[in-house]
Amino acid sequence: MRKKEIYFNELLLAWLEEKRPGHAPSTYVKYRRMSGRYIMPYFSGILLDEVNTCVLSRYREHILNAGDERSLSEGSVRCLLMIVNAVMEQAFERRLIPEAIRIPPRIRKRKHIVQVYSSEEQRRLEAYIKEHTDISTVSIYLCLYTGLRLGEICALRWESINTEEGYIHVKHTVQRLAVAEAPGGKTGEKKGGKSELLLTEPKSSSSNRLVPVPSFIIPMLQCYKDRSQPSDFILSGNPKMPMEPRTFQYQYKRCLARAGIRYLNFHSLRHTFATRCITIGMDPKTLSEILGHSDIKITLDYYFHSSFEFKKNQMERLAAIS
Repeated sequence: MRKKEIYFNELLLAWLEEKRPGHAPSTYVKYRRMSGRYIMPYFSGILLDEVNTCVLSRYREHILNAGDERSLSEGSVRCLLMIVNAVMEQAFERRLIPEAIRIPPRIRKRKHIVQVYSSEEQRRLEAYIKEHTDISTVSIYLCLYTGLRLGEICALRWESINTEEGYIHVKHTVQRLAVAEAPGGKTGEKKGGKSELLLTEPKSSSSNRLVPVPSFIIPMLQCYKDRSQPSDFILSGNPKMPMEPRTFQYQYKRCLARAGIRYLNFHSLRHTFATRCITIGMDPKTLSEILGHSDIKITLDYYFHSSFEFKKNQMERLAAIS
């Protein structure tokens, strides 16, 4: 009896669907999109039996070169190699191939470049917010002093803000995701060009957290909380529909333009918050918990000693011993 021929992409699609229930919707969509764009075209028409160490090595070189051309991040390259290795591991476990083979990552680690607002830019932004106060500018102010992510601030309800004790309970995030196509469809494209706004729990338990709020922001929040229902989303003012992240990004960009400040993406508020915390001497473990990082190494790699101002202040300490 002739052994059934199985194509690599068949097993890849099966792996994606098997992993779907155990991953956050955003993670599944990411894996599906990246597979459709960067894996399936390369392995099109290749039988599983034909995939050997040489084929995998050539794919690795291909994706590293593609990274230069298409600006693939280090994380994206690692994700692609992880998916291919997972498919090959599954093939071996199911005895579809005689031996376990995988792609050795061997990716040179790139130095993280963190974009932050300068102290002068932060002062100008805060001054503008205090003169032009509304729920959008107050929310930008809140992110600047808590490090909340874009999806987290858009998913925040008033009932999750404790103004008496001064903290926020981050327990949801919102994001717009492509509607995943059915297996066998044209992978990597949106179904009918559609997407949906999803309100979900954070990806990790560490992201579900209590975040202290500086006392000087509490009165600004209390003012709007008194006018709202506990179940209302703070940005949309609606109990059923959170604010579209792209809408808040537009409001943020408009705020910067009116304040006369250069545009950095919304996540730079989080970077700025973290960098300021390091500058004033906050320990990395505490900062890691406030940011909701799953591993303190993430905090250390991205933020610790990343601020030029921090380095400069440390060098000035030499004056004390001269």
